[in-house]
Amino acid sequence: MTKLISYSVALWFVLIVLPGCSSHAVHDVQSYQRWLAEKGNPCKVSRQVGDMVISMKYLPPEFLALKDQEASGGRLSYDSLFSNYKHSVAFLMSFESSHGQDGEDVMYKDLRSYKEYLERNMTLNFDLESRVQLKGDFGSCYPVLSSMENTYGLSKGRDVYLVFSSQEKDYDLYRQNQWDLVYEDDVYQTGILHFTFNYPEIKSTLPEINL
Repeated sequence: MTKLISYSVALWFVLIVLPGCSSHAVHDVQSYQRWLAEKGNPCKVSRQVGDMVISMKYLPPEFLALKDQEASGGRLSYDSLFSNYKHSVAFLMSFESSHGQDGEDVMYKDLRSYKEYLERNMTLNFDLESRVQLKGDFGSCYPVLSSMENTYGLSKGRDVYLVFSSQEKDYDLYRQNQWDLVYEDDVYQTGILHFTFNYPEIKSTLPEINL
């Protein structure tokens, strides 16, 4: 009888408790990137308007620290890198065609002149900070940094790195139950788009890092 009870308790723990814990463990950037790319991952939210797809992907500070630590060849400490990232919230904002690489290059979509191309390039490179807000219980804030990644002609989509920071502020971005990123799109004329993230859900699924 005692053995039966012990078995029942152990089974209850496996079925009920463990699913709420992270079942992932990663040891390098590549395995972390595979986890981020999994279908249904709560770190990514996409919106499609017509043939334009705009996505926001949350980049955990653990991932960014691991990426820098690996890039340094192990010369930099993961813990010290993580301490630099833990006060900021970073996202990768992606612009792409719903047709993927078979679609039109988003830098030239619906443009009629070289002047319009230069304006789009300037906006995506330097001025998205004024078009994206992060909203939560604290109110709202704008990115402290935005930077478009160079694709070197290898992709028809574009990625922009956005960083929000609460350092030296009277609020903590990681104490929010929900992040609502609001993008007012006058680049591709898709309107006002909302990308909503449930941070407690994300936190419960983040993989463990085994260095």
